[in-house]
Amino acid sequence: MDQLTTLQHLEYLETGFEVSKILAHAGYRMEAPAFVITWGQVAEVLAHTLADHGLTSDRLDESMLLDLVQGAQKALENDDVLSWRDILRLYTTSDPEIMAFLEPPDMEDDEGPLTELYENATRLGDDEAYWPDGGASADFFDDF
Repeated sequence: MDQLTTLQHLEYLETGFEVSKILAHAGYRMEAPAFVITWGQVAEVLAHTLADHGLTSDRLDESMLLDLVQGAQKALENDDVLSWRDILRLYTTSDPEIMAFLEPPDMEDDEGPLTELYENATRLGDDEAYWPDGGASADFFDDF
């Protein structure tokens, strides 16, 4: 592990400890689940999905529907399918109080290295230094 990764890991640990401590003092149990999906919610999503595809309950066999629900249960147990980490990150970074602490994005960061080189050359009045290869736009009879 390089030094930057180690420092980042230590920062994660320290910040995680502080956040956990604040939540524990507020009454949140760290081992308690943060969310629960009910079978009613599963049934609603499955019903909407089936209806969107024109499938009604009278067209489906009961065992087929039960197999579908069991497959959905297995899919929901997969951590990657429930992108809760991404949801928490997005929610945290879009919170106005948190955004006040974040650096604003650089709105002019669409410049590449050639644009930067051109701007520096024109500011200095040294346009010829921008054309290092003597390309088509450079004059071959320039006085260097």
